[in-house]
Amino acid sequence: MEKVVWDKVKQFLESLRCEDIDRESIVDTPELQETKEILSDKTAIYQYCIADFPQKDQKKIKDYVEALKAYSYEECQQAYLQGMVDCMLTLYSAGILKPRQELKALLKAFI
Repeated sequence: MEKVVWDKVKQFLESLRCEDIDRESIVDTPELQETKEILSDKTAIYQYCIADFPQKDQKKIKDYVEALKAYSYEECQQAYLQGMVDCMLTLYSAGILKPRQELKALLKAFI
């Protein structure tokens, strides 16, 4: 049962992070925009280059790229969740959040 609860918390935080990208409080750094443009350029070159590879080699390369994307996504999720936990710990330490069993259980699930 506890795993189900934390899966739901993770899903909620993920949707909070990913769904409303047009909200006023979204963090959008120049570095992100720059790397997005670079990635777009590199993707075009990548697709052009692998077109000449044999089919089985293309599959291996595409599988590797998909694994990199999956790892990158999970790394971002971990960083986001870490930030949430750090924020809760800061609020808890500052006395803004009162010590409750639910908060302690939540923090234990993530650390």
